[in-house]
Amino acid sequence: MTYNLNFKTIFSLFLIGIIGGCVGIGLTLLMHFLQHITFDAPIDAMMPFRVMVEDASPLRRVLALLACGLIGGVGWFCIHRYGQPLVDIKTAVLNKDKNLPFLTTFFHSLLQIITVAMGSPLGREVAPREMTATFATQWIGICHFSDEERKILLACASGAGLAAVYNVPLAAMVFTLETLLLSWSITSVISAFICCSTAVFIVRIGLGDLVQYPIEYLRFNEYLVFWAVIAGPIIGITVFLFDKSIKWLPKLPKSNPIMILISIGAFGLIGILSIKFPEILGNGKAANQLTFTSDISLNYAIGLFSTKWTAILLAMVAGAYGGRITPSMMLGGALGFITACLWNIALPNIPMSSSAIIAAAVFLGIAQKMPLTSALFMIELSRFSPAYFYPICLCFATALPTYYFIQNKLTNIA
Repeated sequence: MTYNLNFKTIFSLFLIGIIGGCVGIGLTLLMHFLQHITFDAPIDAMMPFRVMVEDASPLRRVLALLACGLIGGVGWFCIHRYGQPLVDIKTAVLNKDKNLPFLTTFFHSLLQIITVAMGSPLGREVAPREMTATFATQWIGICHFSDEERKILLACASGAGLAAVYNVPLAAMVFTLETLLLSWSITSVISAFICCSTAVFIVRIGLGDLVQYPIEYLRFNEYLVFWAVIAGPIIGITVFLFDKSIKWLPKLPKSNPIMILISIGAFGLIGILSIKFPEILGNGKAANQLTFTSDISLNYAIGLFSTKWTAILLAMVAGAYGGRITPSMMLGGALGFITACLWNIALPNIPMSSSAIIAAAVFLGIAQKMPLTSALFMIELSRFSPAYFYPICLCFATALPTYYFIQNKLTNIA
C-alpha cells in the first residue's frame, strides 16, 4: 500500500475507534442483561455465565434454548426473506462494489448477540465487528473516501469491534493486518493501531480493564515443550476434521419458513445436550474457565469436547450466525487438556491448564487462518506470561504442516 494518511482519514480512524468502543460497551451490556434474564440470575449479581447456566435447572436450559431457536429462526428467516443480501466483512473490504447494508447488518448483529446470550454455542465477536463496520460504511459514504481509504477504514472498523469486545488492542491490530488488509505497510500498521487502541480506550472508560481469563501463572517445564511438539499434529488433524464436518453440513434454504422449525428443533437438541453439559452453552468461555484452571475431570472434558462440537454443528444447521473464535478456543482447550491428562498417566507430569491454553491458541490459529493473531490473542485475553509464546510456537511448528499436508493430500486425491 503506497497510500499516505491525511488528516481526514486519521480523524475518521479515531472516530471509528470511538464508535467501535461504544458498540462494544452497548453489546456487552445487552448480552449480560439477556443472560441474567434468560437463566433467571439476579440482575445485580456479578457472576460468570458459567455459574448462571450451571445454577439454572435443566428444564430452564432446555426452554431457554427452545426460545433461542424460535427467536433466531424467525429473525434470520425475516432477514433472508425481506432484508437486503448479507455481505461479510472480508468481501466488503476486498470488493469496492460490495457494501454492508445498514439495517440488515444492524439487526443481523443484534440477533447474534441475543442468541449467544440465550445459549447459542457460537461466538459473539462477529456482531461488534459487523456493527462497527456498518456504521463505518455510512461514514465512508458521507465523506466520499477513495477506494484505498475505504478499504483501510472498513478493515480497521472490524478490528476495532474485535478489540472492544475482548479488550485486546494488540491482537486486534494484528488481526486487521493478518486477515483483512493482508498488508504490513506502515500505513496499515498505523491505521490499525489508531482504531483498535481507541476502541479499547473507550471500553475501559465504560466497563473497566476486564481480563477475560484471569489465570494464575504456572511455570512450565521441558516436558511441556515436548508435549507441545507432539500435540501439534493431533491438533492439526482435529482442526481438519472440524473444518470438514462443517463443510459436510446440508445447505438449507434460509429464506424458507421451514428454517424456523429446523432452528427450534436444532436448538432444542442443544438444550438437551446442556442437561448433562451446561458449559456448552454460550460462546465457549464457560468451558474455557474449567480447562484453563484444571477444574474438570478427564471424562467430563471428553464429554464437553464432543457435545460442544455437536452443538456448533446443530447451530449452523439451524441457520444461526456467530463467531468461531471462542468456540475454536474451547475445542482446542479441551483437546489440550485431554491430551495432557493422557500424557500424565505414563509420562512426567505437565500442567494441564498450561496445555489447554497452548492448544486453545493453536487450534484457533489454524481454524481461523490467523496464527499470529491467535498467539497474541491468547496472551492478551489471559494476561498470561509471554514465556508461553515459546511452546505455542513449537506447537504451531508441527500443527500447521500437518494440517496443510492432510489438506493438500486429500485435495489431490479428490
